[in-house]
Amino acid sequence: TVTKQILIQQKKDKSMSDILFHVYDKKSEVVAHTLTVEELEEMLKNEKINTSKHEIVPVWEPPYDEISQ
Repeated sequence: TVTKQILIQQKKDKSMSDILFHVYDKKSEVVAHTLTVEELEEMLKNEKINTSKHEIVPVWEPPYDEISQ
């Protein structure tokens, strides 16, 4: 999935350390927001989030120094 590819890329590229995730259910209701990679992994591992029931949306913002240039 796209989310899995982003997680793999994030581990390879530390410049993506500012990536966060929002999680929605099938009704587009917010399940969780602004999760770090570690928090998302933990929720997946503990089955609080299930990719068949939830949509995981990556949210990435460039670091502040990139914005200000």
